[in-house]
Amino acid sequence: MDKKPAKDQKKKRTPRKITPRYLENAALYYLQRYASSAGNLRRVLTRKVDRSCLFHGTAADEFYPVIDDLVARYEKSGLLNDTLYAEGRTASLRRQGKSRQAISANLKSKGLAPDTIQKALESVDGERAADDLPAELAAALKLARKRKIGRFNQKPESDPLLRRKQQAREMGIMARGGFSYDIARQALDFAADDEDSGFSDFT
Repeated sequence: MDKKPAKDQKKKRTPRKITPRYLENAALYYLQRYASSAGNLRRVLTRKVDRSCLFHGTAADEFYPVIDDLVARYEKSGLLNDTLYAEGRTASLRRQGKSRQAISANLKSKGLAPDTIQKALESVDGERAADDLPAELAAALKLARKRKIGRFNQKPESDPLLRRKQQAREMGIMARGGFSYDIARQALDFAADDEDSGFSDFT
């Protein structure tokens, strides 16, 4: 007997009918599990309302003010704080080797305002102002090490033509990560003697 695909075995959950009480419970449950910006929570709840109302044939518009009231209340109480969320998310992404461009895109997708994103980057990157390595270069080095490219490539091509192709591929990885040409070039060409000047802090 043939087995059904796993996706067919999973039962589709019927959306709960939306009520103000259910929305508040859903919001608190979400915030218990995930850090969130105000915009992201609003989007999560709006998606839940739209899906439920479409299924049950009810009007979604009447619940949007409820979402706004919940978000405003949580902001006032401090349960939602876009500044702290942006700074925490930025610091986490920097540790993962994310570029300024990639971080900005990620935070924008979470519903954060451009000025909040800018301030978070300045705050997080400013904490390393006294270090030898700029935050963007340190992040690029982190990515290079994770992907084992540039000076972290243990098996560089010896053939000149193949090496050029390898270098082009490595530069492409850095570019897709959102790093500028200059930063990528510095990260990939980072001299061994320079590692002691601050990169050890990022390993």
